[in-house]
Amino acid sequence: MGEQQAKLRLGNFTDHFDQSARTAVDEQETVSGWSVGMVLFGICLTLPTLYTGAYTVDQLGFLGTVQAVFLASLVLALMSIPAAIVGSETKLSSYLIIEFVFGRRGSDFVNALLGLTLLGWFAVTAGFFGETLAIACIGFFGSAPPVWLLTLISSLLIILTTLFGFRAIDKLALFAVPVLILFLLYVSGLSVTDSNWETLLYSEASNPAYFTTAVSTVIGSLIVGVVLMPDLSRYARTRRDCVSASILGNGLGNLFSMLMGVMPALVTGLLDPMAWMISLGLLGSAFITLVFATWTTNSVNLYSTTLAVAIIRPHTAEWKLAVGCGVFGTVLAMLGITDFFIVFLEWLGVIVPPVAAIYLTDYFVLGQKDYSLSLRHKLPDYDWAALLSWFVGTLLSALAFVMDFTFSSIPSFDALLITVPVYLFCRKLLWPVELQRTRVYT
Repeated sequence: MGEQQAKLRLGNFTDHFDQSARTAVDEQETVSGWSVGMVLFGICLTLPTLYTGAYTVDQLGFLGTVQAVFLASLVLALMSIPAAIVGSETKLSSYLIIEFVFGRRGSDFVNALLGLTLLGWFAVTAGFFGETLAIACIGFFGSAPPVWLLTLISSLLIILTTLFGFRAIDKLALFAVPVLILFLLYVSGLSVTDSNWETLLYSEASNPAYFTTAVSTVIGSLIVGVVLMPDLSRYARTRRDCVSASILGNGLGNLFSMLMGVMPALVTGLLDPMAWMISLGLLGSAFITLVFATWTTNSVNLYSTTLAVAIIRPHTAEWKLAVGCGVFGTVLAMLGITDFFIVFLEWLGVIVPPVAAIYLTDYFVLGQKDYSLSLRHKLPDYDWAALLSWFVGTLLSALAFVMDFTFSSIPSFDALLITVPVYLFCRKLLWPVELQRTRVYT
């Protein structure tokens, strides 16, 4: 009785989870590609994204940064399209799609990886949020509490927001996206008002060799979102909507968000978004805008983390999982996970793509397109072809990254190129009977 009352008090959190993770989207709930793309665009507008753009221009200069970010955004958009199509045509969340591909229990390992990466994003964003609040406090009052304390307080508030008001803040965030876009355009324009354009455009790169790493980190910043693209694209009506959503969201949205941190950082010499906004005389408006954007984004990060963990722990109340994940992520943030932010992004770009490589190959190459929920009970506990391919593909991709070996100069794309033939080999030669018995539903 007590747990049931707690669930009711938590704003139907579990009901929303059940609808979004365990069921298929009804055709009447579908929307245009523009709507899906705008949600993705808003997800890109975060403190870590602005910081990544600023850090990149510090290494590559303006032209090098534009080239790296454009290339990375193009790759992300192209990778998003097939993942979006899978979601749109199956109408299932990524977690259910992964269950069909890796097995009912085998999918737990994959979802655990995705849950950890999402938790890492929550922790990283929480760490940047605490640092931003500290800079703002210094700007307002001349001094600030310890960063760890601000991180703790803000993260606890975000946890409560996620539990009690996720639906409201999610809808409010959609209205805020255009406002944030206009504000960032204003900030970027203000930063170059009194500057020499030619000097900025042809600023020298302090570390030209960073180009490949820059492309990899930019891709890593959104690669989890690409793998989890079906969570949003299942609301898209057609393949054309999937293309437009991918280009608008993970393509233009990422390109815009990264470049909005470039000019202000180049002019001021500062990397932290709050720091360069304060130097431009925008303390109050910057504080309100960045706090709101980060608050809503990290609520989504925590919610997505909870979805992944809830698939693994279906008998644990989702609000308890949200609190547990939030507390653990807060501890990571307080311990200084932001110090390893760039390394975190690099590794995400290597270990996450094999998951997408397997379910995309399964769908488009092997033609396994029947994802009827009535067939879930027929799935094996473990699909060894997919699991072995995932393990081998990830291991080889990681070794190639460590040894600086590359086919395409883009580690994330290399991970796809490595994993696809591994999966085809395992499926065609090692487990062909299993494919015919449990994976063909025509």
